[in-house]
Amino acid sequence: MISKALKYSLGAIALCAISTATFAQSPEAIVTGAKKEGKLVSYGMSDDWVNLGAIFAKIEEIYGVEHVDTDMTSGEQITHLLAEKNAPVMDIADIGYDFLGRLLDEKLADTYKNSSWDRIKPQFKDPEGRWASSYWGAIAFLVNTDQVKTLPSTWNDLLKLEYKDMVCSRDPRVSTYATASVLAAALANGGSEENTKPGLEWFKKLRDSGNLRQGVVLNVASIQKGECSISLVYDFDGFAKRDATGLPLKVIIPTDGTVGMLFAQYVSSVAPHPNAAKGALDFLFSDQGQAMLAEGYAHPTRDIELPLETTDKMLPKESYDKVHFPSNLTGFSAAVKSIVDGWNEIEGK
Repeated sequence: MISKALKYSLGAIALCAISTATFAQSPEAIVTGAKKEGKLVSYGMSDDWVNLGAIFAKIEEIYGVEHVDTDMTSGEQITHLLAEKNAPVMDIADIGYDFLGRLLDEKLADTYKNSSWDRIKPQFKDPEGRWASSYWGAIAFLVNTDQVKTLPSTWNDLLKLEYKDMVCSRDPRVSTYATASVLAAALANGGSEENTKPGLEWFKKLRDSGNLRQGVVLNVASIQKGECSISLVYDFDGFAKRDATGLPLKVIIPTDGTVGMLFAQYVSSVAPHPNAAKGALDFLFSDQGQAMLAEGYAHPTRDIELPLETTDKMLPKESYDKVHFPSNLTGFSAAVKSIVDGWNEIEGK
């Protein structure tokens, strides 16, 4: 039971058992090294994202470090890392799966197999140890039930006249939210990673019908102001927006299929505080770290038993029967490129 894991002392969690992977340092050495470094810098891991505020508070306590984050997109991470190569700042980051290819091509990630490595499924980690995904989220509809009386349940429902100027999304050329939404719409309409055209055609219909809102940035403020009656978001972010706004927001997983997007964590190849970074990853992938991610409505990638008080707040497992995960990095990267190229064509028309 996960409740047993929660009873461990902080020190015991930090010194959890080593997997069969090879480590440059023991867990004890990582703790000692992190305390000497005294600092941990992350990119794209803000306190209000998947319960990271509470998670980093535990990491600070265990490893004796001060955590600082700069919120940024996956693309901005890479831009910063390239600019900072000779004067490194960042230690760890959270990056969308669709940006991993470029991260690896630029050799920006160090090799580190965290202390739970052998308990992570192969599809959620890099064989060389350059990244691993601690959680995933599914593309969902976030619906304001005060403004929408008939709730949509499928992608094609969103094309109905009753949803005129109600649907908010982002530009798939710059947003992982939107890229995954296009792929999800493709899957629901007979497409695949190899054939994203049905998704692009579907979004063109949504735009041409007038149902897709123009000139509105999808964020907490726009939802709170009532500008987005239906938003295409990750399920965990939808729940967080509901909690943050207090509005009657309902998270709906489309019954005709959706995408489970992976979020990966890695140590910078030039991390100024490498022990603190490794310790943070050890905690994120530990039983307690995985349970705390679930408290933020994210789906842990490790198979752990969650407390009832956590699972009772989440949607039932059967809601995710038609979730499609990226087949592999090469195939998914190709799908993303085809979506970006296709969207450029759509916007040009």
